Amino acid sequence: MKTVKIVMLLAMLGGAMPALAFKQVQDPALASQAIPHDPRAVPRATLGWDKLADTKETQKQVQEVNRLVAVFGPGVKSLDGQPFTVAGFFLPLDTGETSRSFLLSSLAPTCPFCPPPGPADLIQVSAAEPVTATLDQVTLEGTLRLSAEDVNGIYFHLENARVVPKS
Repeated sequence: MKTVKIVMLLAMLGGAMPALAFKQVQDPALASQAIPHDPRAVPRATLGWDKLADTKETQKQVQEVNRLVAVFGPGVKSLDGQPFTVAGFFLPLDTGETSRSFLLSSLAPTCPFCPPPGPADLIQVSAAEPVTATLDQVTLEGTLRLSAEDVNGIYFHLENARVVPKS
Protein backbone atom coordinates (compact mmCIF):
# COMPACT_ATOMS: atom_id res chain seq x y z
CA MET A 1 0.00 0.00 0.00
CA LYS A 2 2.86 2.37 0.85
CA THR A 3 4.46 1.73 -2.57
CA VAL A 4 1.19 2.57 -4.33
CA LYS A 5 0.97 5.91 -2.48
CA ILE A 6 4.56 6.77 -3.44
CA VAL A 7 3.94 5.87 -7.09
CA MET A 8 0.75 7.98 -7.12
CA LEU A 9 2.59 10.92 -5.53
CA LEU A 10 5.40 10.70 -8.08
CA ALA A 11 2.87 10.51 -10.93
CA MET A 12 1.10 13.62 -9.62
CA LEU A 13 4.38 15.50 -9.28
CA GLY A 14 5.52 14.38 -12.73
CA GLY A 15 2.25 15.59 -14.21
CA ALA A 16 2.76 18.97 -12.54
CA MET A 17 6.29 19.45 -13.86
CA PRO A 18 5.30 20.77 -17.31
CA ALA A 19 3.48 23.56 -15.52
CA LEU A 20 6.87 25.02 -14.57
CA ALA A 21 7.46 27.76 -17.11
CA PHE A 22 10.94 28.13 -18.54
CA LYS A 23 12.28 31.63 -18.17
CA GLN A 24 14.21 32.68 -21.24
CA VAL A 25 17.40 34.50 -20.29
CA GLN A 26 18.01 37.17 -22.92
CA ASP A 27 21.66 37.69 -21.98
CA PRO A 28 23.58 34.43 -21.38
CA ALA A 29 25.86 36.31 -18.97
CA LEU A 30 22.79 36.87 -16.76
CA ALA A 31 22.10 33.13 -16.57
CA SER A 32 24.84 32.79 -13.96
CA GLN A 33 23.04 35.40 -11.83
CA ALA A 34 19.83 33.35 -11.76
CA ILE A 35 18.90 31.37 -8.69
CA PRO A 36 21.30 28.41 -8.54
CA HIS A 37 19.74 25.25 -9.99
CA ASP A 38 16.59 27.16 -10.99
CA PRO A 39 15.16 25.10 -13.88
CA ARG A 40 13.30 28.13 -15.20
CA ALA A 41 16.54 30.00 -16.00
CA VAL A 42 17.35 28.56 -19.40
CA PRO A 43 20.47 30.06 -20.98
CA ARG A 44 19.51 30.81 -24.57
CA ALA A 45 21.49 32.69 -27.19
CA THR A 46 19.63 35.57 -28.80
CA LEU A 47 21.75 37.14 -31.57
CA GLY A 48 20.19 36.13 -34.89
CA TRP A 49 17.80 33.50 -33.55
CA ASP A 50 14.87 35.92 -33.36
CA LYS A 51 15.10 36.30 -37.15
CA LEU A 52 14.56 32.54 -37.58
CA ALA A 53 11.70 32.21 -35.11
CA ASP A 54 8.97 32.33 -37.76
CA THR A 55 9.65 28.71 -38.70
CA LYS A 56 7.10 25.96 -38.18
CA GLU A 57 7.06 22.26 -38.96
CA THR A 58 4.36 20.38 -40.80
CA GLN A 59 3.84 16.82 -42.03
CA LYS A 60 4.45 16.17 -45.73
CA GLN A 61 4.54 12.98 -47.73
CA VAL A 62 7.97 12.64 -49.31
CA GLN A 63 8.60 9.51 -51.39
CA GLU A 64 5.64 7.73 -49.76
CA VAL A 65 6.87 8.54 -46.23
CA ASN A 66 5.36 11.15 -43.92
CA ARG A 67 8.10 13.50 -42.74
CA LEU A 68 8.37 16.78 -40.94
CA VAL A 69 9.33 19.69 -43.19
CA ALA A 70 9.88 23.37 -42.45
CA VAL A 71 7.47 26.15 -43.33
CA PHE A 72 9.36 29.45 -43.36
CA GLY A 73 7.65 32.77 -42.78
CA PRO A 74 8.27 35.60 -45.27
CA GLY A 75 10.97 37.23 -43.12
CA VAL A 76 12.89 33.97 -42.85
CA LYS A 77 12.59 33.31 -46.60
CA SER A 78 14.15 36.71 -47.31
CA LEU A 79 17.31 35.64 -45.43
CA ASP A 80 18.10 32.74 -47.78
CA GLY A 81 21.50 33.30 -49.43
CA GLN A 82 22.15 36.46 -47.40
CA PRO A 83 25.01 37.28 -44.97
CA PHE A 84 23.94 36.23 -41.48
CA THR A 85 25.43 36.71 -38.01
CA VAL A 86 24.39 34.45 -35.16
CA ALA A 87 25.61 33.59 -31.67
CA GLY A 88 25.12 30.15 -30.21
CA PHE A 89 26.57 27.08 -28.62
CA PHE A 90 28.93 24.63 -30.35
CA LEU A 91 27.61 21.07 -30.75
CA PRO A 92 30.33 18.85 -32.25
CA LEU A 93 29.57 16.26 -34.91
CA ASP A 94 32.91 14.51 -34.37
CA THR A 95 35.43 13.99 -31.59
CA GLY A 96 38.20 16.39 -32.66
CA GLU A 97 39.18 19.52 -30.77
CA THR A 98 38.42 21.57 -33.88
CA SER A 99 35.89 21.14 -36.63
CA ARG A 100 34.74 22.72 -39.86
CA SER A 101 31.35 21.02 -39.69
CA PHE A 102 29.25 21.24 -36.52
CA LEU A 103 25.87 22.31 -35.21
CA LEU A 104 25.16 25.64 -33.56
CA SER A 105 22.35 25.67 -31.01
CA SER A 106 20.43 28.52 -29.43
CA LEU A 107 20.30 26.43 -26.24
CA ALA A 108 23.30 25.81 -23.99
CA PRO A 109 24.22 22.12 -24.25
CA THR A 110 25.22 22.03 -20.58
CA CYS A 111 21.73 22.90 -19.33
CA PRO A 112 20.15 19.72 -17.93
CA PHE A 113 16.75 21.41 -17.69
CA CYS A 114 16.61 22.81 -21.22
CA PRO A 115 13.88 21.54 -23.50
CA PRO A 116 15.03 19.85 -26.71
CA PRO A 117 15.75 22.23 -29.57
CA GLY A 118 12.94 23.04 -31.96
CA PRO A 119 13.10 23.61 -35.71
CA ALA A 120 14.47 27.14 -35.33
CA ASP A 121 17.04 26.26 -32.65
CA LEU A 122 19.75 24.51 -34.72
CA ILE A 123 22.00 25.58 -37.58
CA GLN A 124 24.42 23.26 -39.38
CA VAL A 125 27.69 25.13 -39.86
CA SER A 126 30.27 24.69 -42.60
CA ALA A 127 33.19 26.83 -41.45
CA ALA A 128 35.83 28.35 -43.71
CA GLU A 129 38.50 27.46 -41.12
CA PRO A 130 38.46 24.95 -38.27
CA VAL A 131 36.64 26.20 -35.16
CA THR A 132 37.79 25.12 -31.70
CA ALA A 133 35.14 23.29 -29.67
CA THR A 134 34.01 25.29 -26.65
CA LEU A 135 31.26 25.39 -24.05
CA ASP A 136 31.20 29.19 -24.31
CA GLN A 137 28.91 31.02 -26.64
CA VAL A 138 30.46 31.69 -30.05
CA THR A 139 29.44 34.27 -32.66
CA LEU A 140 29.63 33.30 -36.33
CA GLU A 141 29.01 35.07 -39.61
CA GLY A 142 28.47 33.42 -42.96
CA THR A 143 25.88 32.86 -45.68
CA LEU A 144 22.55 31.47 -44.52
CA ARG A 145 20.90 28.76 -46.63
CA LEU A 146 17.41 27.41 -45.99
CA SER A 147 16.55 23.76 -46.51
CA ALA A 148 12.85 23.11 -45.84
CA GLU A 149 13.00 19.38 -46.64
CA ASP A 150 16.37 18.44 -45.16
CA VAL A 151 16.39 14.68 -44.47
CA ASN A 152 18.12 15.30 -41.12
CA GLY A 153 15.61 17.93 -40.00
CA ILE A 154 18.23 20.70 -40.04
CA TYR A 155 16.52 23.56 -41.83
CA PHE A 156 19.27 26.18 -41.54
CA HIS A 157 22.82 25.98 -42.87
CA LEU A 158 25.53 28.59 -42.36
CA GLU A 159 28.09 28.30 -45.16
CA ASN A 160 31.63 29.67 -45.29
CA ALA A 161 31.23 30.66 -41.63
CA ARG A 162 33.87 32.53 -39.68
CA VAL A 163 34.17 33.20 -35.96
CA VAL A 164 33.53 36.84 -35.06
CA PRO A 165 36.23 37.86 -32.57
CA LYS A 166 35.02 39.05 -29.18
CA SER A 167 35.47 42.77 -28.77
